[in-house]
Amino acid sequence: MLYFGSARAGTVLMNLSIRQSTKEVCGILALSGARMLFQDGAAPAIPTASIATIPFGLEFESFMNEPVLEEAALSPDDPYCVTYTGGTTGQPRGVLVSHRARAGQSHAIAKAFGFKSDDVVCVSTPMTHVAGLFVCFQPAIAVGATCVLMDHWDAGVFLDLAERHGITTTVMVPTQLIDILAHETFRPEQMRSLQRIIYAGAPMPALVLANLLERLPWIEFIENYGQSELGALTVRRGVDLPIKAGSIGQVIDGVELAVLGPTGKPVEPGEIGELCSRGPNALTGYDREPKKTEALYKYGGNWIATGDAARCDADGFFYLVERLRDMIIRGGENLYPTEIENALFSHPAVAECAVIGMPDKRLGEVPLAFVVGNDISEGDLLEYCAGHLARHKVPAAIRFIDALPKTAVGKVRKNVLRDQLA
Repeated sequence: MLYFGSARAGTVLMNLSIRQSTKEVCGILALSGARMLFQDGAAPAIPTASIATIPFGLEFESFMNEPVLEEAALSPDDPYCVTYTGGTTGQPRGVLVSHRARAGQSHAIAKAFGFKSDDVVCVSTPMTHVAGLFVCFQPAIAVGATCVLMDHWDAGVFLDLAERHGITTTVMVPTQLIDILAHETFRPEQMRSLQRIIYAGAPMPALVLANLLERLPWIEFIENYGQSELGALTVRRGVDLPIKAGSIGQVIDGVELAVLGPTGKPVEPGEIGELCSRGPNALTGYDREPKKTEALYKYGGNWIATGDAARCDADGFFYLVERLRDMIIRGGENLYPTEIENALFSHPAVAECAVIGMPDKRLGEVPLAFVVGNDISEGDLLEYCAGHLARHKVPAAIRFIDALPKTAVGKVRKNVLRDQLA
């Protein structure tokens, strides 16, 4: 009610996570000039001397029964809401989008993923994030599907909900699928009702996808790529496997996508450049940050740079190579952490891993791997990597840790690993 009511009233809804600290929330509220705050019991206590605070509960019900806002006359390009980026590369930014951008995307996403009115869709990622709110919940509502909402992620709870409600569709990040496979109670028949699982938000390890396809062969695994700033951009359906394995798919309706070189011109098929998008799906701008907004348009022509290195094949399928920020330059040669992470992940003792660049006096940077795993030594794992990677791609060192730092939707926060290294 709050989400759609705010849109009809013409207010700009700003989505905040209960995982954010009081300091972070107060900083965002001060910057945004928010005038009203809704919070549930799990949220941190927020000093809101200048904001009208309405907690969920009886007071919220009273607010809904006696609305103080009236439905506004709106145009498609009016501001709709602000969502915050995942914070995997630094301080989260507020992405301001229009009604046109999200309404158009809802129908395009529903068509691309095959959502139907008789689907039972589980929203298993936070609705403060683009994956849960715009890639899952809103398209499901657009086609009249039933939604099952999870208030926090728990693989065991999801398996129970799947059986109890006959869930047919969900959107997840790879970390959640890894959790399901590793859960002590997991039985494939618990997910018998699932027809399709869309995964997005982070690269899917090839070994994990192979395991999923083997153990859950009746489910269509659909790859999606997108960003908070641009919404959903590509889709790769199950029918494209295994021929297009490793691809993020083809562009969805209403979106223009290109791989641009340094001059701003599209590169030839197979060549690597920066993935860029333009169209009505794009953000209006970063909230109150015009310089950062301007930096997105470095190629001109209304193209927005995603920050991702990519290539496109002759059939129009796009392949991500690496986040440009994450790319490691070793002695003048580009190394892609994803390739190294896939090699590490193929070892059965490795539960999770992440690779970043570590400063080196002679080579500039060398790869450093952070690994969550047991029953393997650094020497043995380096020897394993040497059998799966070119010598210059083998990590210079491996650090074993208990857990990788992650965002609310399970993306690894490599910026935190860099800070720890520094």
